[in-house]
Amino acid sequence: MKERWLRLSVLCVCLVSSVILYLQNSLLRQGGWAVVPVLFCSLLGFTVVFAKIRQFASVRLDAPAFLKQIFEKLERQRLKEAIDLCEETDVPLSRVLRAGIIKYDHGKDEIKESMDNALRYEEPALEQHMALLSTLLDVLPLLGFLGTLLGITEIFYVFEAKEAVALSVGLGDVTGGVWQMVLAPLLALAVLVPLYVAFRFLSAQIKIVEADIDISCRELLSFLLERRMQS
Repeated sequence: MKERWLRLSVLCVCLVSSVILYLQNSLLRQGGWAVVPVLFCSLLGFTVVFAKIRQFASVRLDAPAFLKQIFEKLERQRLKEAIDLCEETDVPLSRVLRAGIIKYDHGKDEIKESMDNALRYEEPALEQHMALLSTLLDVLPLLGFLGTLLGITEIFYVFEAKEAVALSVGLGDVTGGVWQMVLAPLLALAVLVPLYVAFRFLSAQIKIVEADIDISCRELLSFLLERRMQS
């Protein structure tokens, strides 16, 4: 419930901020009302990016060094200390490894299944909000195109209105429409490029974390089986 209210608050803040920016900036106002959803998607997108960067900064772990600590404790038969270390570290990698360690006395399939189940539980958290960011990347060009269409519509309206009263059309009459044609897609493109770069970066971070977990799980499983064979 708390997380749902937080998401709603973020949406409201982004929407209100978009309207305020539009109303207080004379240049943005010339782009027409299509600028508002572009601003909203921009603010929401960068909010997601910063949140994901913060998340990955907190979950990244030096996997080889952490595994070395785990192996040292297991070699000394300090199973509880190894589990406590995983719980204290409390990142996706440590939680998945913990799921394998607590099955220390079970068979290979049970250990692997336990870690696989833990990984399936962690994956949604790693990919959280990435679908939203992908959707924003799809929507932004459409909003820019919408601004262009609205600008063209306004220009045609001016021509039609002037022709109805037999008046010539000057450059000043169509300036508003031209601004709408140019500003909304320009703003959408200016935001789309950094958001796309950020999306690719975050997608790469997810793959890195998942690869670290996969490799560490394999090494832990091999270590546990080797220890069992030696004993």
